[in-house]
Amino acid sequence: MSRRFPLQQGFLLVQQMVVLLLSALLLLMFSSALVIQWQAFRQHSQLTLLQQTAVQLHALLQRELSNSQFWAGLPHGQLVPSSVPVSGDCPSAAPDSGSFPTTTRQWLPFFAGTVGSALTPACLTNASNQSDFIQLKHLAGDPVSLADLRNNRAYLQQTGWQGRFVSSNDAGLDVQSWYWPYVHELYYVAGQALVGAGTPALMRKRLIRNAQGSFVVDTHAVLDGVELLVFEIGLDLDGDGYAEQFLPASQLTAAQWRQPHRISQVRYFVLLRALQAETGYRNQQQYQLGLRRFQAPGDPYRRLLISSSVSFP
Repeated sequence: MSRRFPLQQGFLLVQQMVVLLLSALLLLMFSSALVIQWQAFRQHSQLTLLQQTAVQLHALLQRELSNSQFWAGLPHGQLVPSSVPVSGDCPSAAPDSGSFPTTTRQWLPFFAGTVGSALTPACLTNASNQSDFIQLKHLAGDPVSLADLRNNRAYLQQTGWQGRFVSSNDAGLDVQSWYWPYVHELYYVAGQALVGAGTPALMRKRLIRNAQGSFVVDTHAVLDGVELLVFEIGLDLDGDGYAEQFLPASQLTAAQWRQPHRISQVRYFVLLRALQAETGYRNQQQYQLGLRRFQAPGDPYRRLLISSSVSFP
């Protein structure tokens, strides 16, 4: 009887090689599928986080801008100038004196511009150049009684058609007066060392009263991932309550800012950037923020552009 063991052994070797090759191909296909699924998951996660940030930012800007014109019916000319010092205050070169009105400088309840311009508030030392800032001063909530004044904030004491800025332990407080909580906030963009280097964030400077009883401007981050902020101001030229002209905030003159009744609408454009880089992705898109363009530098970060507007009565 003949023997064919060498032939059978060779055939088994070929089978093993085919099995190994097929296994390698299957492993490669499986690995590729995992990579594709992981990339899709990362992309979905990045976009979801950007959309969540967009919702929070819309809610914040809509609320703050809508409240920015509230002064309980008091004309700005009826606000008594104050000499109270504010540590870290945010005056600008020409149109605005900072937190409180003074006898020597103009005071604006609403003011915006571009960081790096001549009118940039003095307190913005680390803000991102070419991004806009907006400064809002207004009354908030309902008036409180003298007994309910808190030690950590400023108030506007309203007596008839006149108002003066006070704190809880000032002299001359009248139990018959109304006391409105006073808000002074400034929003801008700055880099933060959170994830990697230079993570952009929306920052807020806010007037508070510290434990020592002094007024100071507090600074903190509000939302991470805000890269660029742009405002356009709608001007009512004929007094009909509607904006006939829109200008970038940086193009308004000091005289135009001194006529807040002419400002009937504000448009805002915000470019959001993902907090984490995405492997294999290069962003070279161009984004249009009103009249301003932003060219992505080819980095591995996804971005989302949002915009809206707020009209004033």
